[in-house]
Formats: sequence, C-alpha cells, structure tokens
Amino acid sequence: MNTLKYSIALFFLYPAVFFAQLDSLSKDPKYKEHLSFKDTFLGDEDMYQVCYPKGHRTFFYFIFFLMLLTLVLAALIIYNKNKNQKKLKEKNSIISEKNKELTDSITYAKRIQQALLPDANTLNNLFFNGFILYKPKNIVSGDFYWLHKTEQKLFIALFDCTGHGVPGAFLTMLAYNAVSKTVIEKGITEPSRILNTMNLEVKNALKQAQEGAVQDGMEAAILCINYQNNEITFSGANLCLQAVQQGVSKIISSGKCSVGSSEQAIKLPETISLQAQSGDCFYLYSDGYADQFGGPKGKKLKQKQLEKTITDNASLPIAQQQQVLEKTLSNWQGILEQTDDITVLGIKM
Repeated sequence: MNTLKYSIALFFLYPAVFFAQLDSLSKDPKYKEHLSFKDTFLGDEDMYQVCYPKGHRTFFYFIFFLMLLTLVLAALIIYNKNKNQKKLKEKNSIISEKNKELTDSITYAKRIQQALLPDANTLNNLFFNGFILYKPKNIVSGDFYWLHKTEQKLFIALFDCTGHGVPGAFLTMLAYNAVSKTVIEKGITEPSRILNTMNLEVKNALKQAQEGAVQDGMEAAILCINYQNNEITFSGANLCLQAVQQGVSKIISSGKCSVGSSEQAIKLPETISLQAQSGDCFYLYSDGYADQFGGPKGKKLKQKQLEKTITDNASLPIAQQQQVLEKTLSNWQGILEQTDDITVLGIKM
C-alpha cells in the first residue's frame, strides 16, 4: 500500500519538477525551446541550455545513419529481387520452350500410335456390333488393342503394357509387331499359342535373357470369334474375359503370368472355348477402369463394380452400353485425375 502511494506521488510530482526546470531555463538568454536542424548538427551544443540530454547530437547521428543503412539495404533487396525475378523468368521461358518441344514430340508420337490402331473404316467393317472405350491417361497410351479378320474368324486382342505414357507406348509397338507376326505371318490362330509365341518374340526383342536387360512386359487377352459355328475361344495373361450369356455373367479367368517378362508364371495361359448365341455379349478390359479413384471417399472403383455395371446393362444396344460405362466412369472420377490408361472392348453377337 505504501509503495502504491509513493508511485502516485511520484506520478504527479515528476511533471511538476520538470516544468519548474523548464521555466527556469526559459528565462536564460541562451535558452532555445526547440533546436533547428542546423543547431543540432552544425551548432555548438554548449552554447545552449536545452531540455534534451547532452548527447542528443550523437543520438541524431545514430538515427540518421540507421535510416541511411535501411535505405541501402532496401535498395540491395529490391535489386536482388529484380535480378532473381529476371533469372527466374528466363529459366521459366526455357522450361516452357522445352516443355512445348517435348509435348509436340509426344503429340506427334500419338499420331504414329493411332496409325497402328484400327481406323474408323476397319472398325465399322470388322466391329459392326461392338464398342471400344479408349482413354489414354497421357497423350500416348500403354494400352493397345488389335483387330484382325479372316474369312472365318475375327481376332480381338487387348494389351496393357507396363507403365503408361511414353514407356508404355514404346512397349505397345512391340505388342503390335509380335501379334501381327504371330497371327498374320505365322498363321497361329489358337489364343494360348498366340500368347506363348508373342512371349518369345517380346523376350527376344528386349534381349531379356541377358543380364541387366529390361524386364518389363505386358498383360494380354486374345479373343477369337468363329463366324462359321459361333465358337468363342479365349486366352489371357492376367487379363480376363467377361461373358454375359442369356443374362448370366461369367468371368473367364486368365493365366497368372505376363507376356515378355522374366517373372516366373504362376499359371500358364490356356485356351477356353465357349458356344455363343445371338444376344450374348463379351468384354475385355484393362485394369485402368477398375483402378480409377473417385466416389465420395476417393477410393478405387474396383473390378466388382465394373462387372456389375456391365452385367446390369448387357441387354441394352451396344452403343448405349458404351455411353453408360462412360457416364459411370465420369461420375465416379469427378474432379480427380485419371489414374491409368483405360480400355474397355465389348461385342454383341
């Protein structure tokens, strides 16, 4: 309590003492109430009795120096910032130009890849009652499909190569050459033999027997339709066949292996035969559709949902089936990025 009283007394006493001293100084002829800039920096401090501390000139010198230093530092910061922005702009320009060159190159590669795919006339002639949903993740695709027709048979092949984009696209070139050489040049028509022969072709092309060679490969499915007796034969390497016959859906499993990879096969491809009737539908697809992230929780669509969508809509005209699959995929994906290359092939007898 005493301390509080003393503090209050000093609070009121100190201003009184200060103004009393100031009043006495004001009567001195040397007194100046305020010093000018000239008095402060050029005058003789001892000539004046002022209410400032005796070392006020040094204080003002310090302030002046600090301001000057601040201005110099600010100028250096602005200079370095502008210099860095100029360098960044130049680097961004170089990166943008390189990116454009690379994109243009890949876009041209897309034209080459599309030239190997069946064109519109071929699709209309060979695939009159079917659809192909083909959505590369990037400009070029690691998925690839192939059609070939003889007098009695229609061959439909689907390949899902390791990776996507440019690496996958390079492997699709090997897939195209291998399947064309096997079926057209060598005349092999049994699906499992086609895959086995392709496997050797790809391994030789990639020199996979050598140590340190590229050990990538592809998943594959071969479907053959015999128009003479409506027999369907199928063989796959990690890609299955979905058949919807008389409203009943059935998954025809594939071999647990790949084409052109050093991985040891768990189960080799076998040729499966089915008898088709009018209205039966058959589907091949890569894993891109089922692996697409989306939905309310951002999870994979999964193969079970794809199988159900196909089964529920198999009675629709084939063109409408494709529309349903596209809409289902779009609604599931939402604003998320496409996860992988997507290919779905469907044909209705």
